[in-house]
Amino acid sequence: MAESRRDQLDRQTSPVELRRLVLGVLVRKEAYGLEIAAALSPRSPAVESPEWPEGSVYPALRWLERHGLALTQWVDVGEGAPRRRYYSLTPKGERVAARGALSEPNPNLLLSGSAARS
Repeated sequence: MAESRRDQLDRQTSPVELRRLVLGVLVRKEAYGLEIAAALSPRSPAVESPEWPEGSVYPALRWLERHGLALTQWVDVGEGAPRRRYYSLTPKGERVAARGALSEPNPNLLLSGSAARS
């Protein structure tokens, strides 16, 4: 049985790498979930993957928020349009990015489970 594109992507992109990629988007500007997913799309120079499942970024965003690296704010974008949940980096998230967590794995900052909280 042939492996699906999503299975290939899941196998190639670890949760830690996905968190780093999302941090990389948020370093540039605050953004909402679909905007972050679009920044990680094949049209983006940030990722060379042929597909990026939009739903994949939300677990990473929730993890970043739970660990104090990102915060959220609901924004009304216009009459009749649904509110959007915008994500931005906290000072702690900015420090993590500045220390090179975007290019170097840092298990104390980006792994789940028994991760140390700095």
